[in-house]
Amino acid sequence: MVGSLIVDAPFSSAPSSSLLAPGQAMKFINFVKYRDLNRIASARPAHFAYADRLREQGQLAIGGPLVDDQGRRIGLLFIYVAVSRDAALAFAREDPFTRANALSDTDITEWRLRGVSLDLLTKANRSADHDGSNNTQVRLFANYAKYGADKSRLATVRPAHWEYDRGLESAGKLALAGPFANDEGGLFVYNALRKEEASSYLKQDPFAVEGVFADCQLLEWLVEGLNPDLLASDFPSSP
Repeated sequence: MVGSLIVDAPFSSAPSSSLLAPGQAMKFINFVKYRDLNRIASARPAHFAYADRLREQGQLAIGGPLVDDQGRRIGLLFIYVAVSRDAALAFAREDPFTRANALSDTDITEWRLRGVSLDLLTKANRSADHDGSNNTQVRLFANYAKYGADKSRLATVRPAHWEYDRGLESAGKLALAGPFANDEGGLFVYNALRKEEASSYLKQDPFAVEGVFADCQLLEWLVEGLNPDLLASDFPSSP
């Protein structure tokens, strides 16, 4: 349902990758920083056109720039839909930003969508607003998190983390959530008025309190395009 966050039942003993049928399209995160701002500026019109084309072809679910504390665009976060990591890498390599050598090294990470609020994402979507003006109702902050090596701690704390996510969802404060397919991290996107508010949601997460998070990058994310049909949960809904 639009506007709801789908939260899955507890993990089975099978790895998350086994939840997808063979040949089923998968989601891949491209979280990358800019290398050369002059080249970014020159390639931006072609980049926008390329991203629009990927969305229309069902290969880009959502994307937009990452912004630092001074409001400067310093990177991008894209979520591709592809049948393999190689296909997702090809999408990234064909991006005019990449072809202009304007980005740092690209790391494509397979991702499992656990929950999504299409209502928040739609309100945050700037779509044709490529000039950077701030005319949306919603601000989003992406927490690109890496987990520590202690998998037993991860498994122990995970139910409390799920419950915490449900609370954020009920309060309208969580737009996207889900783990990397290799279970070595996750992406969690908060709805907040300011970064300090988003940081408080991160710090109160049981994964943060109990030391599951080994590293977190929290940056504002400006959504500049959305294909909601590609943002179905990869997990079964709770009964």
